Amino acid sequence: MYRLARIVTVASTLSLVLLLSNCSSFDPTDIADLLAGQKKPLPGERKALFPSGTPGVSQGLPPELVKGYQAPPPTEAPAQDAQAAPERPKPKPKPKVVAAPPANQSRAPVAATPAQPQPTASQSPWPDPPPTRQSAAPPNAGRTAWPDPPPPVTR
Repeated sequence: MYRLARIVTVASTLSLVLLLSNCSSFDPTDIADLLAGQKKPLPGERKALFPSGTPGVSQGLPPELVKGYQAPPPTEAPAQDAQAAPERPKPKPKPKVVAAPPANQSRAPVAATPAQPQPTASQSPWPDPPPTRQSAAPPNAGRTAWPDPPPPVTR
């Protein structure tokens, strides 16, 4: 027990020394202020960052949420502005490219051809994996077996 108390004392002393060595100047009143919950204000002058309010943010509630709010009537743009705007020309449609069927196929209509069946598991779109080498040796030939666990110790 004496040994454990000595180890705890040395460890706590070393941790306190490391803690205090990190301070540039040690002032015992700083510790008292921290324990009392008092904080020293930072030196310097305090100014409002945005004295007239945050730019782009209106003060108070939005007008839509105020009771009795009525939406302003929609204003229509003058018809002259719409007519005066030049119309953009529409892009020309691209010609459809029709692939010619190979010479060895008959020219049957597309609707008459039967639908292709969905591939099954044996007809997957992925190639078969490469075959593995089978050896004549038993499966545990190169491995050593784990030893049995020791019997439980009872006292």
